[in-house]
Amino acid sequence: RVRIKKTVWTFFMLIMAATLVLIINSRVQLTSEVVVGGADSVFVKTNALTDPMAEYKNSSKASLEKYADLEFPSITITEWQYVLINKDTPIKSYAPSVRQFGSDGPYVDKRMIDSLSSLVDAAKEAGFEPYISVGYRSYADQQQLFNEKASELSQNGVYTYEEAQQIAAEIVAKPGTSDHQTGLAVDILDKEYEVLDYSKMDSKFFDWLDANCAQFGFIKRYPSNKKSVTGWDEPWHYRYVGKEVAEFIMKNGMCLEEFAAHYK
Repeated sequence: RVRIKKTVWTFFMLIMAATLVLIINSRVQLTSEVVVGGADSVFVKTNALTDPMAEYKNSSKASLEKYADLEFPSITITEWQYVLINKDTPIKSYAPSVRQFGSDGPYVDKRMIDSLSSLVDAAKEAGFEPYISVGYRSYADQQQLFNEKASELSQNGVYTYEEAQQIAAEIVAKPGTSDHQTGLAVDILDKEYEVLDYSKMDSKFFDWLDANCAQFGFIKRYPSNKKSVTGWDEPWHYRYVGKEVAEFIMKNGMCLEEFAAHYK
């Protein structure tokens, strides 16, 4: 009987050890497979769970010193095309008047739809086939997207929902902080993708976009080299600001945060 008890106890300990290993592995697996994207739930697989906002949190805010000698455009920064939405300037009630782009494209602010059409037509004439994957996203839609990501991260029990929300905020923009809520932002790709990985996209297409978007009033909203200022790295995300400002921003290698800081 003593031997039986020892056998049962040994078996129980083995089960507990195996369970512990499974829990540890599940955490490691989630860490290695979690997809880190940007402000608008666009994801790229990574080998480590990193915080895309870390540089942003630790950086000084957009500095005027670098651009102190530039002659900035004479504009009214409060006009609709310059609206700035990010984690420091969240906005809830903003809802532009939108219209569908093309027959099956996303909805965008109707005030810039002609400019977007001209940009797309020019890209086609240059031999590309641009695909507009994301346009306007309302506060409610962003809330749903954020909640879904938090639920997805917490569903296997590895994270509590509160922990999952913190991680989700590093992957998906919190509602009220997404540039897509302006209706002036679009994700422009060379084709449709299930997972967005910039290194696998057509570099010639994006070279063309970066060289020509400004003449149609668009800027690259989240360039990789401005992540420490914007908090995000989404080189496929373009934003309408009007031709004059777009040409100024792109010519001087700025981001919207740095430009807007001059008028504060």
